[in-house]
Amino acid sequence: MAIFNILGKTFLLFHSVFNRIRSAALLTKFKSVGPGSRVEWPLKVSGGKYITLGENVYIAWNGWLFGNNHYGDQHFTPEILIGDATYVGNACHIVACNRVEIGKGVLIADRCYLSDNLHDYRNIDCAIRDNELLVLGEINIGDDSWIGENVCIYGPVTVGKHCVVGANSVLTKSIPDYSVAVGTPARVVKRYDFMTQRWRKTDENGNFIQEQLYSRAFGKEMSGDA
Repeated sequence: MAIFNILGKTFLLFHSVFNRIRSAALLTKFKSVGPGSRVEWPLKVSGGKYITLGENVYIAWNGWLFGNNHYGDQHFTPEILIGDATYVGNACHIVACNRVEIGKGVLIADRCYLSDNLHDYRNIDCAIRDNELLVLGEINIGDDSWIGENVCIYGPVTVGKHCVVGANSVLTKSIPDYSVAVGTPARVVKRYDFMTQRWRKTDENGNFIQEQLYSRAFGKEMSGDA
């Protein structure tokens, strides 16, 4: 039994060292990498010369960062910028033909997809994969925002600072600073009100709504904020 424990620990140590070496090698593929940044192997990096990582960025395993400079006869000048102290979760896919910029201190959960382009489908005389790519516009994620699990974001989209995009949402429209968006397609359901210093519910146009709150003390309904 002791020999198996030794072999097991030796294997785990070798595996850990191997992964760290591979991860360190991946960092050489990027255009520039700030101090303290770390990526986990396995990670697919395509067009790394178009990708910039700030300081203390962490990118988890099994994702794909893709700066796409051509598709068939199309040619692009892509750019992916990931700001300081941003966390990108497991199995995330970020692709740019134009520009995807992620701010500082952003939290991106597992299995998210961010793309500023998609396959055209309108020509029915050929397979969709043989259609051109449609470059939709830039994606910008504001500082300190949180993108929940399984979220898809298609440009052109700006996510304001300190926003939340709920899990499993598909975001195709911009949302303002300090807002919460959920759904497919995602819409804003809550924003921070600096006047009342509270997070308040909104209508489909992002306007604050009033709700009737029940007061136990007086036994009647009263107007209040959501």
